[in-house]
Amino acid sequence: MAALDVVQWTQLLALGAFSGVLGQGARVVVGLKKVGDTAAAENREISELIVPSRLLISLLIGAIAGGLTAVLTDINIQAVSFNTIAAFAAAGYAGADLIEGLISRILPQPGKSMSGTIQPSVRVEEYLG
Repeated sequence: MAALDVVQWTQLLALGAFSGVLGQGARVVVGLKKVGDTAAAENREISELIVPSRLLISLLIGAIAGGLTAVLTDINIQAVSFNTIAAFAAAGYAGADLIEGLISRILPQPGKSMSGTIQPSVRVEEYLG
């Protein structure tokens, strides 16, 4: 890989991150369709089922995956093809899926301990004083 100056590194990282967000955005659209179907089936508002912070984190993970892919790829920043941008977007899509899958396995789900047994979300002692 040819040596890049700071501006070129920044351009490459920004291109990868933005493309990663686009790729993850495609995944979000599919997820929103599923949430819409669930909301309709349960006769609930879609806004009740969407967690904005999780959506933002998901897009951020896509940006990180796309940015890392861009930095690790040997490309000429002065002549970027559509295929390269599509590859960064695909990295955002797949990378976010991989990272979110790993996080969900490593971190316990709400209401569960690391061993998988269900834990009460509120302890009796909290009500007894």
